Amino acid sequence: MISITPLTTHIGAEISGIKLTDVNHDQFTQIYAAFLKYKVIFFRDQSLTPEQQLVFAARFGEIEKPHPFFPHAEGAPQVSVIETTRGNPPGESFWHTDMTWQKSPPKCSILYGEIIPPEGGDTIWASMEAAFEHLSFEMQQKLLGQLATHGLHAFEGSRYDDIDAEGKSSVVEKSKSIESVLHPLISKHPETGLLSLYINEQFTLKIEGTNETKDSKLLSDLFSHARNQKFQVRFSWQKGSVAIWDNRCTQHFAVTDYGDTPRRLHRVTVIGDEIFPPQG
Repeated sequence: MISITPLTTHIGAEISGIKLTDVNHDQFTQIYAAFLKYKVIFFRDQSLTPEQQLVFAARFGEIEKPHPFFPHAEGAPQVSVIETTRGNPPGESFWHTDMTWQKSPPKCSILYGEIIPPEGGDTIWASMEAAFEHLSFEMQQKLLGQLATHGLHAFEGSRYDDIDAEGKSSVVEKSKSIESVLHPLISKHPETGLLSLYINEQFTLKIEGTNETKDSKLLSDLFSHARNQKFQVRFSWQKGSVAIWDNRCTQHFAVTDYGDTPRRLHRVTVIGDEIFPPQG
């Protein structure tokens, strides 16, 4: 039988007693309900090929096209590879919601641990619904109806950026065809109707129509508020672990405390809808 164990007050649950390669309709209904309720769900002791991960992810919706910068699993371009190898440690980590530089960011992501360091490499998730709930009423009212610009700037100069012989950045070149987008600062979940603080320090550039940029006090204060520990759950990876998170109401952060110890995870993302403000 499936067992669901909540991990914190606001976010996270571990689900046991099931193999993701053998999930029937009723079991998936329970998994999906837990996904909506707890925002990120975890499984242990799974064994997934890239093809099996894609099949399971497709139960959540249509799979996203290949990521523009991340490498992918052999023969499976929609399975992004997040990897650390000897001599190639991870770069700087930022709190983020996946791919908010898209007009319609992903609905969810499914991350599978293939190679895991013996120590370190945790991932932390935070509930943006809790972040909204804990804003003052005055701040909630101030942010409602406002829009923020999200863009690809964070990848420039990163490990995923290739510089050619002429000094041109591959991120800058690709970004020319991927324009910045506007999302509401406060979003409404399309399934639960709950409100979230919808900003992140990796991709949010500025508040539209104001002088507030990612370095200004308001956005800096909001970034800080969003990563308050009381909104968080921390997950320690093991080989065969799986995390599935609702990208519409969470942020996450990869803890890069393992140097260049080999680490390899496979990520599949599911297409989402345009982000709507509460009145939407």
